[in-house]
Amino acid sequence: MSKIEKVPFETLEFSGITFKVINRHAAHEIIGELTNFDNQKIYNVFEDTWRFPDYEENPIFLLAEEDVEMDLFEMDFSTEEHQDIFILGFIFKGNLQVKKLISSYDTDNSPALIVLGETSAVNIHLFGSVHYLGGGLKCDTIVGEYNHGELFVKGDVVSRLIYSDDMPMHFERFTDIQAIINVNRPDVMICSNVSDADGNLLTFENYFPSTNNLSDIVDDSFIEYTKYGTEILGNDYLDAFKKGLSILDHDKKDKYMYADFRNQFINMIEELSENEEFLSEGKIIRNIGNTLYQFLPFEYEGKKYSQISEEIGNGFNIRMRALWCHDDEEITLVLEYLYDDGNPKFQWANNETAPGIEMFCVKCTAVNAFEMLTAEVVEDEEEDEREYQEYSNTFTLEEYSVQFGGYALPEDLVKLYEFDQKYGSDTYSECFGLLVWNDKTGIKSWSEKEEFYNSFIEFAGANGSGSSYAYWLIDKDLNNCPIVVFGDEGGIHVVAENTRKLIHLLTLDTEISVDFDKAYFYQDEGYYEESENKEVFQEWVKNEFNLDPIETNEETDVIVVEAKAKYKKRLNDFLTKFDIEIGEDDE
Repeated sequence: MSKIEKVPFETLEFSGITFKVINRHAAHEIIGELTNFDNQKIYNVFEDTWRFPDYEENPIFLLAEEDVEMDLFEMDFSTEEHQDIFILGFIFKGNLQVKKLISSYDTDNSPALIVLGETSAVNIHLFGSVHYLGGGLKCDTIVGEYNHGELFVKGDVVSRLIYSDDMPMHFERFTDIQAIINVNRPDVMICSNVSDADGNLLTFENYFPSTNNLSDIVDDSFIEYTKYGTEILGNDYLDAFKKGLSILDHDKKDKYMYADFRNQFINMIEELSENEEFLSEGKIIRNIGNTLYQFLPFEYEGKKYSQISEEIGNGFNIRMRALWCHDDEEITLVLEYLYDDGNPKFQWANNETAPGIEMFCVKCTAVNAFEMLTAEVVEDEEEDEREYQEYSNTFTLEEYSVQFGGYALPEDLVKLYEFDQKYGSDTYSECFGLLVWNDKTGIKSWSEKEEFYNSFIEFAGANGSGSSYAYWLIDKDLNNCPIVVFGDEGGIHVVAENTRKLIHLLTLDTEISVDFDKAYFYQDEGYYEESENKEVFQEWVKNEFNLDPIETNEETDVIVVEAKAKYKKRLNDFLTKFDIEIGEDDE
């Protein structure tokens, strides 16, 4: 982008604060050199992506040059008075102090928060963009949510709870942290200083495992459970955040501080030692997903030990071990980061009374691993509840064209049809294939109104469970019509701006995941199996469209979010006309 954007006015009031209005060139002068912990630049305000789009009218940044104090700061793209602007980010050169809550706008897309001074608030809830806090952080709870967001915090961090639900959160140092909770995989990262064999100080950024379960520290009234039994924040915790209230239960101090860990651990060792499987096999091992849980006895330097451990693989390479020495009756806790070959890269080790949040990770591991090791083993069953989509590409182009009525097939779709015919559906991109629909039965299940079901043309299967891709007919030319996905278990979502963008998404070779709230692509390396003709397809896409294959989930996010930024609100307005409920992610 080369043109200089004009600002519509010099100042603008937001949340009771008068900000200076600046364009992206002026913002670049302030934030363009900010770096992450690998010394890579964080912001390129000219990149024209969903984070900093140039297709919006009146794109601006809001700048506060002095320290700012607010009661509540909920970021938005515009104000009631000026709804024709698009706020790309809020930049604070000084300190930002908020009495109650700092919050992003939307999990998919939000203005960026950039604070060069210290940030303080009771609660902070971030997502939807790359956020930067450069002068340290003080809060009761900070929440990062969804993988469209990312956070970098430099300086001292003082927080009772750091909670991440699928959002990367990078911290320079933990000054005073009570608990860290990653909902699933580790998403919280910390810079660690270690010494090598020659005494040189080395700095590494590492994933930091959970120190507690959510129920150890959060008030039970704010905890919900997923269908897999995972504890997550819910039950209107945002209402408490907006009131400036803490969601933590300080009466649980003994629990989150592991006050009785010694007795608890000794009881776990005794129970595992009497387990029938241990008595017959001499060990207990569970390999669940990408995580290995073990209970093993061993001897070291003439002493007998029992060890409960957890090892997180799939690129995280973290091992946590809690050891009981039967001779000395001492507990040793070890947090290790491993090389790819399994050998330790560096480690923290100490007894159970030692201070340090690193040891809390190991205590949490011991408790959770014990539950895994003592849980009833369910025999593997070759059973899948999904009703897999069946594909057959025995139809001619003329037969395929019938479902399009008077609409001409996009040239890109015709090319895809020819490739699909040559190599076969579901052989080049997981669970994808072109299909012929003789009626609109599936779409009619959403609404029987003719205006609704005649506004879409299904043309392909989207995943193995029955979801489908369709054109949303907002133009007479299908090249100008976005692609939506109809979820087999609920949800209608914009996926791509056009056919070519969808073809690009298919190069990841991963079926789309669709639920009521959102649709996304997520390739799990631990379970991924390459499609037979993936490489041929990727080469074909490169030759036909000059598009490099997508290699990461994040690259698909960019395409999906760009489409949603253009069409989501319009689609939601259309769906609500027919009393079709909109998911939380799309409201």
